[in-house]
Amino acid sequence: MRTVSGDKEAGMKRRYGLMLAFAAACMVTAKPCIYAEGAQSSVIEKVSVNLKTDYGEAGVIPEPVITVSTKGCTLEDIQYRTDYEKWKPGKKVRIEITVNADDGKYFPASLNRSECKVTGADFVSARALEDARLQIKVDYRPVSVLGETERAGWSSSSKKKAVWKSVDYAPGYTVTLYGDNKVVKRMTVESNSANLAEFMEDMDKTYYYEVKAVPVTADEKKYLKEGQYVSSTSQEFDWDDYEEEEKRTQRPNDGGEFKGDSYIMPDGSRASNTWKKVSGKWYFFDSSGIRVKGWVQTGGRWYYMDQNGAMCTGWVSPDSHTWYYLNENGEMQTGWVQPSPGSWYYLREDGLMKTGWLLDGERWYYLREDGTMAVDTTVDGWQIGADGAAYLNP
Repeated sequence: MRTVSGDKEAGMKRRYGLMLAFAAACMVTAKPCIYAEGAQSSVIEKVSVNLKTDYGEAGVIPEPVITVSTKGCTLEDIQYRTDYEKWKPGKKVRIEITVNADDGKYFPASLNRSECKVTGADFVSARALEDARLQIKVDYRPVSVLGETERAGWSSSSKKKAVWKSVDYAPGYTVTLYGDNKVVKRMTVESNSANLAEFMEDMDKTYYYEVKAVPVTADEKKYLKEGQYVSSTSQEFDWDDYEEEEKRTQRPNDGGEFKGDSYIMPDGSRASNTWKKVSGKWYFFDSSGIRVKGWVQTGGRWYYMDQNGAMCTGWVSPDSHTWYYLNENGEMQTGWVQPSPGSWYYLREDGLMKTGWLLDGERWYYLREDGTMAVDTTVDGWQIGADGAAYLNP
């Protein structure tokens, strides 16, 4: 049997429960209405940014045309966060794009790559700043046009060998040989010379060639455009000169000869503090007239001579542990080098090949044990991009 006080208490509980249910229902129905009338129309939830490639000369960073195609906001500022002095084709450029929201609009704290659509570059991040602004970070890889060679002719030591001056950043070259103005052979090489002897057998023809710098690998073709052809027409192949060259021996042109480690001139004097080309190889003779073996510095450049005193090119390892790289002129290289397409190396100021982590400017790179720059992989928790730059995995 319930008492009056018990009935009163039960009624109060029922009324209180109904009030809570009513309040909850109000909250459920009222919240969307407030959002719809206020924040929903003010929040810019998606942004589209487009970077249009503009070709530039190799070694110069071409700035893209950047547009924002989202209603309610406008492009405010563009900042490039890359060291221009250390940039080279193939490396990405970090760009910070600031977008300003119109009056009454604002951005969320951050946007992901699906909410911030970037075309023409790689999305990195998008976060809101003060004063209703959004900062978008992207990595952009410019497309560079390779230059033209300044000289194209024939080797003085081999008249059927085409030689030309190297083009900066060129991974390879397309060479087209002509005989009496008709194409005889077309080839792609990765050095600044090509032996065309086997294609130049008709003595009744006048030969010349054209050469242009070109990208070689599929990845290089994404950021490098081929240059223009340069012709060797003004230095047409001369059969009379070739036959005369063939008659010569490998003796030096000055008539001197080796005697031990010295080079004796026709007048009996010793060559000293100078270079001499003998049998197609270069030698350097010191102040005492003795050919140098090992390292030698002359003209502000370092060179390495083998055990016979001949100048070396390419990779050398004097102690079988450390490595150095010498260009086609025998000069020791420093900084970034690409001896073959797709393989970058870094050489210290003393020429020694670098391995492990490298801080170059504001970017970190990882060089494997063989010296090659790591790309498209993960090392020590860091993501390595296609350009070799490291980013910390989120």
